[in-house]
Amino acid sequence: MSPKPHFILHGGFHKTASTHIQSTLNRNKKKLQRHGITYVHHRDTRKKLTVPCQFHVYQQLGLNFEIKYSEEELKEISEKYFEEVLSGAGARIIISDENMAGHCGHCVKRGLLYRWRNRLLRTFAQQFPFPVAEVHLAVRNYADFFSAAYVEFLRSSTSQNFLDVSEMKIRVLEHMPSWYKLILTVGENFPEARINVWKYEDYRALEKQVFANLCGPDFDLELLEPPADKNRRPTASGRAVEEVLKLIYRHGADYALSRRVEIQEQFPKSAENGVFDPWTPSERAHLTRMYERDIDDIRANPDITLIEPGQV
Repeated sequence: MSPKPHFILHGGFHKTASTHIQSTLNRNKKKLQRHGITYVHHRDTRKKLTVPCQFHVYQQLGLNFEIKYSEEELKEISEKYFEEVLSGAGARIIISDENMAGHCGHCVKRGLLYRWRNRLLRTFAQQFPFPVAEVHLAVRNYADFFSAAYVEFLRSSTSQNFLDVSEMKIRVLEHMPSWYKLILTVGENFPEARINVWKYEDYRALEKQVFANLCGPDFDLELLEPPADKNRRPTASGRAVEEVLKLIYRHGADYALSRRVEIQEQFPKSAENGVFDPWTPSERAHLTRMYERDIDDIRANPDITLIEPGQV
């Protein structure tokens, strides 16, 4: 009987350098495979596992989406996905998708860290044929996370689902989101997994350690090559977002959103065009205190490993 696979789950979260991590792993996919480490492309995971789980949950919640997955259909497609993953896989299998708890719209529209996270994480976890051994997660200051999530939300929003940034701010400040509670929910759904967490703000200092944890102790990190391609979906600059919002207020969402690509190209990401930051200094200070309190709770929990610079 073949040994049980060692599933490694990188769950993001959004706007925490997940794309860079995924691109690096994918660039080195063949090299990792030669060392007994299988990386599953995040697009395959999203298409064949995460998205079907999401539409199944939406159907259970009574949400009106055209795409639907019954329990039987979800079981069939997830079993096929894992059959493909396990076929020829190494002893260590890395699966990555920051959408496992939901997407940016779930955060922006309610001011929460993933509105449907309990149902989505439970359904996602139930599809795994073997227990997940490790879960790797990154968190980010709430002010910066929700600013970046709003930019991502705006990229795909329509006139029907557009939400003004002032409404998002009100909801975030009312609901007091908590990374710590979200991580506890992850742990409840992956009870056998060791959970590693790092702060996005520390990522540059921790990058080698993050990849060492993902790839395991037997892989030489000097073999890793950086991603070849630049990000094909660069984040919109602060100036571009402000210009889109101005057009929305003047001419309506339909007109403004139809021009967002043009505006993003006109005001590309640069030091001059800045980053989008809708928070006042006092709001940012409040959100930073909340974030630091959550980090203290994460650090104090013996079931969670907080990776920090300077650790031996």
